[in-house]
Amino acid sequence: MNNTIKAFFLGLLFINASVVAQKPKVWIYTDMSDNTIPGKNHMKTVNDPDDISAMAGYLLMANMFDTKGIVVTSTHRSEHKNSGNQADWANDFFGKAYKKDVLNLNINIGGYPKNIEFIQSCIKESAEKYNSNTAYKSLENYKTVALLKDEVEKSNEIINVLCWGSLTEPAILVNYCIENKRFDLLKKLRFIAHWTNSSLHQGTPEDPAKVANCNEDRAACEFLKAQALKGDITYFECGAIGQHGIVSGSPKGVDYYNQFKKSNLGKIFAEGKFVQDAVDHSDAATYWVLLGNYGVSLKEIVSNSNNSPEVEKKNEERFSQFSKKIHDELLRRSKAAEN
Repeated sequence: MNNTIKAFFLGLLFINASVVAQKPKVWIYTDMSDNTIPGKNHMKTVNDPDDISAMAGYLLMANMFDTKGIVVTSTHRSEHKNSGNQADWANDFFGKAYKKDVLNLNINIGGYPKNIEFIQSCIKESAEKYNSNTAYKSLENYKTVALLKDEVEKSNEIINVLCWGSLTEPAILVNYCIENKRFDLLKKLRFIAHWTNSSLHQGTPEDPAKVANCNEDRAACEFLKAQALKGDITYFECGAIGQHGIVSGSPKGVDYYNQFKKSNLGKIFAEGKFVQDAVDHSDAATYWVLLGNYGVSLKEIVSNSNNSPEVEKKNEERFSQFSKKIHDELLRRSKAAEN
């Protein structure tokens, strides 16, 4: 092999290594659970199944991220005290689908990890909520919070914590870092939350925190936002732009979404929560803004949790305009996964 050819292949290796190194590190907290468990919400399930569709979409996009952990059933539903191990459910439900699809995804697109595993939340059975009067000096009783802390400890890069529901676990981690003066860890954390604030939907300009994901554990929500306003943490609040941008602006009709059902992950995406002639995967906003080239990036969201109504409205409109592109990209990947 002559020197020119060697240089060419070395260049390709360098480019590929750079792409891998630039993948954002991601940790996800989701209230997602098995949607066959009966509950009292509007879907007659314990937890809203929109996170199921959002997770299937994330797995279709998984080659774009360095996934460090996915914590399921981080929620406060009393029904989960005896609902069975939800990590086992997720590893079976998503894990089997991912393993069936990943071969073709890597053949046709590339860069997907061999498998992605799920962890059950430490608050799933206790339904514990963040207590503003508690100093969380130890994480001994909070296994999934400790696992994230350990990932941050050994990382040289920022870990993006995507918050799809309750904020109790992120709040416990931030409290722990403050109590133990581990401000070095806080500098390596970036929180990206969906709909824990909105001046336009559920909430009001006078009380933007009056939304479901903040009412779930108000003390945790207020604590994190206070730390963000002080500048102690970075907290990107998406508002309701996933629901009222990506979902509202999405293609409509069974015919479009039936195209997804030829792959295993695509089928889960299309069927997780199909309402009003489209898929509800609103929490997906957290990873599309992280990617940053689908209408809204972190540059369009303030880092202190305090977006103005004007910013939220503008970002809704941007996501709505790019929603077709987002869904077509998911469909492209679903087709690439077909067996």
